[in-house]
Amino acid sequence: MNEEEREALKQAILDQIENLEKAIPVLEEGTAPIAPDRAIGRLTRMEAINAQKMTEANLRKAQTQLAALKRTLPLIDEDDEYGICARCERPIPLKRLMLVPQSRLCVPCADRR
Repeated sequence: MNEEEREALKQAILDQIENLEKAIPVLEEGTAPIAPDRAIGRLTRMEAINAQKMTEANLRKAQTQLAALKRTLPLIDEDDEYGICARCERPIPLKRLMLVPQSRLCVPCADRR
């Protein structure tokens, strides 16, 4: 990976981090407990609880992804192994790293998993 690609990748990670940091507080608001006597309008209480559970799952996913991106960012410059598949030791395509920067496997090796 050349320097220009590294910079583009770092910027993509920073953009993803920024988006997640904006989304997490919004998701946290959607996980507030639902009062039994709260008027919900057309939604039934069960639908509201199901929506809350989905929001909680999305929140956990976003928090996990944010932590992974923050761990990955310094590796781009510090780790000579970054961008190399941990299984087959071939370079991971830049397009894959742009989509999933924390990838440690190329697509064929990840599919075999």
